[in-house]
Amino acid sequence: MSNNASSPSAPAPSAPADPVLNALRLTAGSSALIAIVQTLLGLGILGSIGGVFPLHQTLGYVLFLDTLAAAVCAVLWSRRSGNKGLMMHAISVAVLALIQIGIAEMGVVWLHVVVGLLILVAVIALFTLSMRKSGASRSERRGTPAAR
Repeated sequence: MSNNASSPSAPAPSAPADPVLNALRLTAGSSALIAIVQTLLGLGILGSIGGVFPLHQTLGYVLFLDTLAAAVCAVLWSRRSGNKGLMMHAISVAVLALIQIGIAEMGVVWLHVVVGLLILVAVIALFTLSMRKSGASRSERRGTPAAR
């Protein structure tokens, strides 16, 4: 008997993930990485390390655009999966990022720091929520008797 033959106990290959879910995971993951870098740059600014402010500012705008893209992907995914919680979380992170830009432009430093830390936690949570196995579309869930 060949080693290539599938045995009855071998797990079946999983179906490819939905492209919208993949886009959500990608944008949420990149937002989390940007937020981590932003936190480190912000600590550098607070520690009077020169020259990091322009990069911190630019990455702030990039983070907002990335969270906005994640929110759009989450809206599209919620239409397919019915997962409204993930959608609301993604939208709220994008709104927080926009508010964060306004706070930075006003120059309220400590409020900017606190909201930045909230964004860091929220974006990491968004990424972990998007990676959960429960991301099945409605059509996939309708095929199982437990979902009815």
